[in-house]
Amino acid sequence: MKNCPNCNAPLADDAVFCTNCGTNLGGAPIAPQQPPVAQPAVNEYDHTAEFSPEEVHDNKIFALSIYALGFIGIIIALLAKSSDNSAYLRFHIKQQLMITIAEVLVGFITAVLSWTCIVPIAGAAMLGFLGVVEIICFINVCRNKSVEPLLIRKLTFLK
Repeated sequence: MKNCPNCNAPLADDAVFCTNCGTNLGGAPIAPQQPPVAQPAVNEYDHTAEFSPEEVHDNKIFALSIYALGFIGIIIALLAKSSDNSAYLRFHIKQQLMITIAEVLVGFITAVLSWTCIVPIAGAAMLGFLGVVEIICFINVCRNKSVEPLLIRKLTFLK
């Protein structure tokens, strides 16, 4: 039986640490515990880093017009920057094209099934949701972000 040199607590002969105060009794030195470093969450739908700041700056107005004007904005962007071949602009054209196709499909299904009570209400709600998605995309372009919009990212027909 031995005693702790720090607090004089009785310890077993093979003790490496004091059970009372935690003093190291001659065993291997212990490195101080570091809290785990939190890794930033990686958003697989965020493509902002793929585009250079110059490309974003040069094409921001056209990307904004894509979401503000819908299909007309897509045509304007295609005509105005057809020789530029900007990946940033192609990304936003593709996102708005998927939103537009989804709006057309929802509108068509709503029109075909308009004789029911629930389908026109659900269709109007879905069109409202797609309108909110377009507003979010517009705000993301204003913030120089290129994020695939919610729900639209699950549509794989234009990937």
